[in-house]
Amino acid sequence: MTNREQGKKYWLISKRVRWGLTIWGWLSILLIITLSIFLLMTQLYSFLAPVHREKSDMLILEGAAPDYVLEAAIIEFEENNYKYLVTTGTPLEWGHLLVEYGNTANIAASSLKKMGFDSTNLVAIATEEIQNNRTYNSALEFASYLRQYHPEIKAINLMSYGPHSRRSQMMFQAALGKEVKVGIISIQSFYYGPNDWWKSSKGFREVINELLGYIFVKFFFVPYEIKQDSRLKTQE
Repeated sequence: MTNREQGKKYWLISKRVRWGLTIWGWLSILLIITLSIFLLMTQLYSFLAPVHREKSDMLILEGAAPDYVLEAAIIEFEENNYKYLVTTGTPLEWGHLLVEYGNTANIAASSLKKMGFDSTNLVAIATEEIQNNRTYNSALEFASYLRQYHPEIKAINLMSYGPHSRRSQMMFQAALGKEVKVGIISIQSFYYGPNDWWKSSKGFREVINELLGYIFVKFFFVPYEIKQDSRLKTQE
């Protein structure tokens, strides 16, 4: 059979060499996937909820936190000889008609006073109504306060709640710039911990949501400046 005849016969099909995985190749991929899932389950919470203190006279507390986080803030303040405790926060999303304070920063500050904290060391910075980037806008308001009242402070420690902590640290660092160091103190959730967060719907939902939030901040978020007509509200 000539080459021309062969070409006519096989013009609808062709012979190609195909590479495929052996059983060891598939086992290697399965091992990599298994190890990745294991590392995700055991290390993700600790990554999102770090603890790294800076030497500072000022402790910042995110106002939207449970009471046991407020209690931890008092202990942290007393054991590490801080001079100032600042609460930050945004307007309540619901129930503000029934609550006289109207803002998580003011609620946290008032709760701290009820717990016996000395009000002379306490400042509440309440951010006005915003729709997006609530943590970052709170950080911008705090940055404005720091520049106006305590420009000598070049390091702070931020206390936050669970897996939200790393993202909060990134937002505060972006708002404050390189001239102010931001330490982070994450208080573990009462409902789940670093080694069992995936066992509850609340833990799984919060950790995965914060992971997605971290990815957004890390790769897509663009810092911006506070509006010039923004009004800084503080409660002392």
